[in-house]
Amino acid sequence: MIKKILLTILFATFFWLLMGDAFAAITLDDSMRPNNLPGFTAVEVDENAAPETAATRTLIVYVGNIVSQVLLFAGAIIIFFLIIAGSDYILAFGKDERIERGKRGIFWAILGLVIIMLSYAIVRGLIGIVLQTDVTA
Repeated sequence: MIKKILLTILFATFFWLLMGDAFAAITLDDSMRPNNLPGFTAVEVDENAAPETAATRTLIVYVGNIVSQVLLFAGAIIIFFLIIAGSDYILAFGKDERIERGKRGIFWAILGLVIIMLSYAIVRGLIGIVLQTDVTA
């Protein structure tokens, strides 16, 4: 089981690194970009603010980008596990052990996906709260 998980993570990492440049080649004009696109890219800094404020805000946005990428990668792996568990459930052909294993896999994959979505929302909300507060006070 652990061997399967490690091979899946290795394959997903390889695919992510291989396709990273291909995904980066697709860009949207700012007028075509949806407002609810996930990520932390815009940093608005007051020109009269202290340099420490700008550095702190940039660091917060940088950490937010890293967390977003990690959660995106984890979500892709969980979707892969959901597909594997679903196929195990479908292809059980009446074997009770495989049916139960498929049900457990689907349950834990969906639970993991919910946890990842909640953690993304929490991180996004916390960064929004931190960036709205005055760090010089």
